[in-house]
Amino acid sequence: AVAESGWKAFPCPNAERGWNQCEGSLTTPPTTPVTANNLTFDCGLIPVTANNLTFDCRFAGLDLGEAKKGDVMLLHGFPEWSSMYLPLMSELAKAGYHSVACDQRGYSPGASPEKEEDYNYNLLRDDIFAVADALKFDKFHVIAHDHGAVLGWYAAGSQRGEERFLSYTAMSIPHNDAFAAGLYGPDADVEQQMASQYFSIFTMPNSASMKNNTLFNSWGRPSGFDTSSHFQKALWWYNGAFDVGVLSMPPSYSADYLRAQGANASADQREYFGGDENDGLPQKVATGQISMPTLYVCGTDDTFILCDHEFARNTKNFCTKDYQHLPVACGHNPLACDDPTSTDKVVAGVINRVVTATPAK
Repeated sequence: AVAESGWKAFPCPNAERGWNQCEGSLTTPPTTPVTANNLTFDCGLIPVTANNLTFDCRFAGLDLGEAKKGDVMLLHGFPEWSSMYLPLMSELAKAGYHSVACDQRGYSPGASPEKEEDYNYNLLRDDIFAVADALKFDKFHVIAHDHGAVLGWYAAGSQRGEERFLSYTAMSIPHNDAFAAGLYGPDADVEQQMASQYFSIFTMPNSASMKNNTLFNSWGRPSGFDTSSHFQKALWWYNGAFDVGVLSMPPSYSADYLRAQGANASADQREYFGGDENDGLPQKVATGQISMPTLYVCGTDDTFILCDHEFARNTKNFCTKDYQHLPVACGHNPLACDDPTSTDKVVAGVINRVVTATPAK
């Protein structure tokens, strides 16, 4: 029955993230929450059926009852899993919030359809609201990182997002329209264009397995994917974003040009994977104005998304209500900074965003 539900055992604690809230490991979906340190937390993955798929989800704060202040959904990025949010979910529970983080489409085995078109960004956006409906979330806060944040911006700018999101926190990714302008067009940031050359590589046919499984062996396997075919589904998020046109595609530069500009890592990628030079593609679908309270967290040492450059700081121009910007000395994942005090600053900022945007009862 466990296998049929698509549930996949996942160890708890997640030693890589230094999580020590729960002890041991779970090999079957828990039927009751685990209690530790006066908090209730489900360490294992519980299947949630939504949008005709089965998502493996983690929950915190299930024992709050009438003391619950609100619901929070957390969206992971690429190539990440819901486990990245375990410490933050503990802090949310302490603050009085019930939270859920699911392994998303292409990650949960029961939510990993076989066709590229099944990863269209409109379908991924539908997943957010379908999971919320399945869990009986009416209005809720959303916290997201990396590709989850691109998706979160897209959802926040929709009519459903405007009606149901109480707040939106994006980590590492600026507003999609600001990001798109940084990738393509007269105001593009050439450094970001060069840093994003991997977009055109990730969207190549059979990108996970090409060149003797190079991307799978360097990105997928170390991140917890068992096969290149499973990892391919996570990569299809990129295809789904560009098919819809949520972001613009930066120009594809030659290895010689990239090396001349000092972008050696991108030059090496271009040299190895190939791909013709082109002018890129403009954004087709604008995300538009964000009407709920918003927090944009930026790791100033991030080499993937140059989120403290001017194009990224223009995020403020798209957020109309109580916008907050939190730059921290950190890399791409602000929840796992080299300096723990920076991580603590992020956690405090995220909790504050949720608390201050929660309507009074």
